[in-house]
Amino acid sequence: MGSAYKRVFEPKTIKGVTYKNRIFCTPHVWGWGSREGIVTPEMEASYERIASGGPALVTMGNVAINMQECSDEIHQLDMSDDKVIFGLSNMRRRMERYGCVLSAQLNYCGRNAHWPGSTMYAPSPITGPGILERADAAGTHPEMIVHELTREHIYRIIGWYADAAERLKKAGMVHLMLHYAHNNLVGQFFSPISNFRDDEYGPMSLETRTRFGREVLEAVRRRVGNDMIIDLRFSGEDVMPGGLQRDEAVEIARMLKPWVDIYHISCAFHNPPSTIGDRTTLSYYSPEMTLLEYTRPFKEALADRAVVLTTSVLNIENAERALEEGVCDFVGMFRPFLADVDIVKKYARGHEEEVNQCIRCEYHWSFAPDYKPVPCAVNPICGHALEFPGDRLVPAAPPRRVLVVGSGPAGMQAALTASERGHEVSIVEMDDHLGGNLIKAANVPFKAEFKKYVNWIIPRVEKAAKVILNTRADAAFVENFAPDVLIIAAGAADNVPPVPGVRGANVHFAWQADDGSVPVGDSVVVIGAGLVGMESAIVQAEAGRKVTVVEMQTEAGATASKGMLATACVKRAERAGVKTLYRHAVRSIEADRVRIEDLASGALQELLCDTVLLAAGVRPRQEVVDELRHAIPECDVYLVGDLTMRPATENLSDGSGWSKAAGGTIGHATNTAFEVAVAI
Repeated sequence: MGSAYKRVFEPKTIKGVTYKNRIFCTPHVWGWGSREGIVTPEMEASYERIASGGPALVTMGNVAINMQECSDEIHQLDMSDDKVIFGLSNMRRRMERYGCVLSAQLNYCGRNAHWPGSTMYAPSPITGPGILERADAAGTHPEMIVHELTREHIYRIIGWYADAAERLKKAGMVHLMLHYAHNNLVGQFFSPISNFRDDEYGPMSLETRTRFGREVLEAVRRRVGNDMIIDLRFSGEDVMPGGLQRDEAVEIARMLKPWVDIYHISCAFHNPPSTIGDRTTLSYYSPEMTLLEYTRPFKEALADRAVVLTTSVLNIENAERALEEGVCDFVGMFRPFLADVDIVKKYARGHEEEVNQCIRCEYHWSFAPDYKPVPCAVNPICGHALEFPGDRLVPAAPPRRVLVVGSGPAGMQAALTASERGHEVSIVEMDDHLGGNLIKAANVPFKAEFKKYVNWIIPRVEKAAKVILNTRADAAFVENFAPDVLIIAAGAADNVPPVPGVRGANVHFAWQADDGSVPVGDSVVVIGAGLVGMESAIVQAEAGRKVTVVEMQTEAGATASKGMLATACVKRAERAGVKTLYRHAVRSIEADRVRIEDLASGALQELLCDTVLLAAGVRPRQEVVDELRHAIPECDVYLVGDLTMRPATENLSDGSGWSKAAGGTIGHATNTAFEVAVAI
């Protein structure tokens, strides 16, 4: 008996290439190429591991056609030299063991080049927004020189595309992708906000704007022949004022049809860090399958070509629905393979309940721009394919008695990983349930993915470890328990700012309002504009309440503290009507008002309100560490999760004095716990 997902698991053949199902692993920054631009053992193992999980196609992301001239990653593959063929051929062979087709996304990033040594060439000498944002974030003045491409240079780049495609074919590959999306070089020619040329490649008409893209396709097709699949990553819209619009994009897609077999539909500029989580990859602030309606007009216009739906497709149910509706021929996903590399196989076998679903937290994106290997927040073995082939951990030798104190995400991950290695694990929790601060995060109404993660991990911990609830693990408890290893995962406590009136009946923690355990009036003041505060403000404002957020930091500082989720979070808050007062401090709280001070001018004012919600950050429970770290031999005591947060080097808006960059996320918790548990 086959799978219940008949559309997903129906093979499709294009030009003699059979795709065993309709799931593609889409291109992404992975971070495993060598500095010389060739395949590394880590890259080979990582891509083979994804192939083993069941997708029909895996596409390597952002492969440079000439890394020496134009690069926007330090660990890209470089297709400008035959030296890359050996590694690609070997990786392709290993992936084909699983019936998986290997592809590569060929790209020239143009004005988005920002790796030292690269030079920015573009249709017109206009600096890209991503370069400017990175310079602002670093506090530097970038090299703003963008060189306008000459005709001779254009012809040379076209030749490089063809050379790169030929090298893929020499490596035995039957499928390649050209990156025409996200305002990389070809998209820069397409877009009226990056192309101001006055020659035959200029913006005068769609014919001239698309000339470069058509000439690249013509050259590639001539070089690889008609039997190789050409797949186009294509932006349906720039999502920028004055940029490429959807109707134009559909018409351009039609113009490119003679050379294209498959279209991957995406949207937006990818390079500016502020837009990644808001417009392109899309976080939990956006609905699932965000580009479903975006993709529909392309399928209608390109009926005789295969179309791929991408972005925020979280599971096989999503994919089956899209295929049934006829919106696409294939469904692309990447982040779900980070969360659970075997997602396709588990659905095929009817084991959906075993899938660890992506929570769309954008944790992986916080590493990619810094040229680090991409991790996952809910699957910390992600990225360790070479170290742990097939995700098989090294058995404990010998097994030991492990006590984990605290059952937040760090404690639960430590318990799971230690148990998987064969240790005898107990986990002790002072509350009457497992989950710690993870439960609070999952109670935000629009974070449904977090709730699914809670429901996935807690039963596994209960099965893997002896669970001790309603128990405070003090030194006497640990000494009496006498574990061989003690892992302290006590987490962090809510910070209570030293403000008169903060203990009043109208004052609650933000998470208490999120889970509905306290009454909330019609007018609300939230103290703190970090993620917890802003998300609580969004919940209350979307429920129809008047909400004001008071934040001590500047807007730039508060935004930076939210990482890759910042733009999406702030925009949703603005749409909900949340008012945020930056560089203001709360001086006192009364029954019907909050008194605040403008830190720039010293001016005082009052905000009338019914309810005050505290989101003033957290502090690690260092007192637990101090009490327990000498209860057994110190060399067998380990700290994980929030307890590894660093003291801040500057005053923080939440008053906690602790650096959020060093902790405070699910990803930090699970990954620090995993690293300890695989070593004990």
